[in-house]
Amino acid sequence: MKKLFVVFIIIIFSAYGIFAQNPQKPDDSVLSWRYMLEAQIDYEYGRYGNAVKNADIAKQKRKNEIDWVLFAMNQALKSPEVQKAGDNIEEITKLLKKRNSENALIILDSFYSKYSKEYFSNSMSKFLETARKYYAYPEADYMLGNLYILEGEYVQAEKYLDAAWENCEILDIPNQKYEILYKMSYLANLQKDYDKYEKTLQLIIADDGYITTTGADGSLLRAVKQSMERKEMTIDKLFMLYRSHSYDSLDAYYKLADFYLERNEKEKAVKMATIANLTAFTRLYDAVKERDMDYKYTDFLSYLEKIGKYYDISEWGSKNGIWKGYFKYSQLLIECGKEEMGKELLSALSQYCPEDYWRSMAFRELLSKI
Repeated sequence: MKKLFVVFIIIIFSAYGIFAQNPQKPDDSVLSWRYMLEAQIDYEYGRYGNAVKNADIAKQKRKNEIDWVLFAMNQALKSPEVQKAGDNIEEITKLLKKRNSENALIILDSFYSKYSKEYFSNSMSKFLETARKYYAYPEADYMLGNLYILEGEYVQAEKYLDAAWENCEILDIPNQKYEILYKMSYLANLQKDYDKYEKTLQLIIADDGYITTTGADGSLLRAVKQSMERKEMTIDKLFMLYRSHSYDSLDAYYKLADFYLERNEKEKAVKMATIANLTAFTRLYDAVKERDMDYKYTDFLSYLEKIGKYYDISEWGSKNGIWKGYFKYSQLLIECGKEEMGKELLSALSQYCPEDYWRSMAFRELLSKI
């Protein structure tokens, strides 16, 4: 096993030409994250040419940094004494401390700040495999994808966004993967690649578990479906019984509902719209609870009235399409045979929807159904 580990180390470093060169330890003033920060500032101020330049430099600096990481680890691991420890990180670390291998120890600690020691399964080979992944720089690829969209260079943009998604596991902020996927879906829509558009949105909602990997309904959707089949089911009861905290996926559910409705796939549209509106309801309910801990939901009408008392919450709802979402959900329910629930939702919106436009639209729609 120890001999195999030595061979593994040689293969890793040989593949990257580490033995043929001696990379220099990167200076703190030229680290990749500094160039990414500059790229972000350039992007925000509309200096797109400079943003592309700095993002490209950041990618090269990241490569230099990982060259150094692998070189420094190779230097520390190649001694016969250390190689006798085999693949065991704990034993190797003890020897590195004994030998005062400062660079290698700093590198190990830097990775432990992001990954638990258990993540590496006490395996130095797994540690090195993980380090190699950081040749990619998904944040920079995401930035470049955004910039090339602005320039109308969609093929280039797609290449960078796909690379960012492919390497999303090493993002400094894990949830940025949703930003990447939303941008990928936006680009797919621009390119009229509707298959990729749908699949990208499905990737956003995949972690929620409401739709299984086989496409079947998850437990929440099954429960909601059963409840809505009962004649006594109302909008008030729907939001009393069910909650969804999938806030990162909210816009994806709205978009998928519209996507399926445009294709007359109403059953799928209802599923997506139901989860979207449960998620929107839960988000606003939680926001109100933060202001008024004694508040308890009793019915949808008084819920809307309560939200209307908080300007910032109402505005958030407007900016995120919540009131539009409720209105379209009422129409969809009526189209799908849930007329009483749809009218109940329209009635509440027509009285206390915080946004004037959708309150007026709900009133007109309700009148048309009389």
